Amino acid sequence: MKEKQSIKGYRYVLQAFLMWGVLAIYWKSLKHIGEWELLSHRVIWSFIMLTIYLGITQKNQFKQIWRNKKNRYALLSTSILIGINWGVFIYAVNADKIVQAGLGYYITPLVNMFLGITILKEKLTKTKTLALTMVTGAILFLTLKVGEFPYISFILAFSFGFYGLVKKTIKVDNLPSLAFETTLLLPLAIAYQGFLWSNADSSLNHLDLQSIFLLIGTGIITILPLYWFTKGARKVNLTTVGFFQYVAPTIMLLIGIFVYNEPFESNHIIAFAIIWSAIAIYVYALIVEKRKN
Repeated sequence: MKEKQSIKGYRYVLQAFLMWGVLAIYWKSLKHIGEWELLSHRVIWSFIMLTIYLGITQKNQFKQIWRNKKNRYALLSTSILIGINWGVFIYAVNADKIVQAGLGYYITPLVNMFLGITILKEKLTKTKTLALTMVTGAILFLTLKVGEFPYISFILAFSFGFYGLVKKTIKVDNLPSLAFETTLLLPLAIAYQGFLWSNADSSLNHLDLQSIFLLIGTGIITILPLYWFTKGARKVNLTTVGFFQYVAPTIMLLIGIFVYNEPFESNHIIAFAIIWSAIAIYVYALIVEKRKN
């Protein structure tokens, strides 16, 4: 029975990261719509679908968030962070910078480690120090050789890193907390849609039926992988989840290079090779720590 539960867990987690990996293609199909408008639609449709789902399954937990002052303030900050993360990712896809987005999610776990050291005062082992130094060196190399600082990567990595850091301070499941975050972002999303309608700039005025369905689907693509991840993470250990998290940026990288022909020259290969080596060292350090514990 336990083995079956683990297999289910692996499947759910893998499904989540596979879907997160291919989302670039989904957003690319909506490139003809502005980034801010896409972001507002994502917030609105995610809110609607989460409200319906949680209204049926977890109504009480959603109410508890409103009653807890600490949770409310924490989720106010995470709503801003996730809004930034979503917006920058949509921009990256539509600006032909999927490779940079992939790099951002590669270095996110190492950014988490950096935040743990600087903010939570966690101890840093020699192995993790080496991994962090290698990533720093790779970013500097990329900046100097390519001539462009990977700002998209850093915004994605740090916004998601701080998002995870704040989420550690509260004990609320992922879906109810996301519902609360979209509730806080909803007034801004509706106000922006109202602004577009008042100026006759809304894409809904001239979109084909397929694009409208894709816009509605932004709520599904936001909730579904998170739902799978939440179900799967409860059935497998965190080290395994740590391995799976690199599936999504790897798919993004491959999509950027082979589907959308984004530049990936010798300097990129060197920098990514250093980052991949740093990730291998980081994962090795996690395994060693788990064995000791």
